[in-house]
Amino acid sequence: MGKHLMDTQYEDLMNLTELLKRLVDSYRLLIGGAAELNNIYPRKKSDVEDALDRVDEVGEVIDDLIKVIETHGEKYLEYIHLKNKVINTKYEKKIMEKEINNVIQTEINDELYFQNNQIGRENDEE
Repeated sequence: MGKHLMDTQYEDLMNLTELLKRLVDSYRLLIGGAAELNNIYPRKKSDVEDALDRVDEVGEVIDDLIKVIETHGEKYLEYIHLKNKVINTKYEKKIMEKEINNVIQTEINDELYFQNNQIGRENDEE
């Protein structure tokens, strides 16, 4: 369940990032539109102000979205770090198990070799 939860959090994070990109693109277009509107000679001041209000509204949405992405991103990064620690611990455990098994196998082989030599000496003495 935890992996599925974090996978969906990653998907959410990617969707939020895509939404942020689209909003920033819209923000830029709105700024450009407001600037063009301001350069048109027969214009109403209220039209430019309305355009700038729309820019401000989109800017506020972008700011809120950035806060959400930062929170999601931090939690996802914590998950990635924890997952990496678990993987490293499991990997290190396997390496240690192999080393311990090698030491035990060496001890067994040495003991068997010693016992075989003892039996061989006893047979030679008879």
